[in-house]
Amino acid sequence: MKKRKLLIAVFILSILSLLISIKLFWNTAIFVDEYNLSPAIVNGGDFWLSMDWVRLFLLLILCILSGIGIFRSDKE
Repeated sequence: MKKRKLLIAVFILSILSLLISIKLFWNTAIFVDEYNLSPAIVNGGDFWLSMDWVRLFLLLILCILSGIGIFRSDKE
């Protein structure tokens, strides 16, 4: 039962992290649009813009895997 609670906590934290990252990314996009800049300039270069996308992708994968872990059978 403790393992299931831990998995639920990890899932909730990963969802919150993903939502915060998406909101920050959205705010960056609004800033870039209003001041006629590029996202690469705001993030400090193309590499860091790519890392921003990678962070969002990894958080999405973490949410999916932790969600699967909650519903997976404990009989294994």
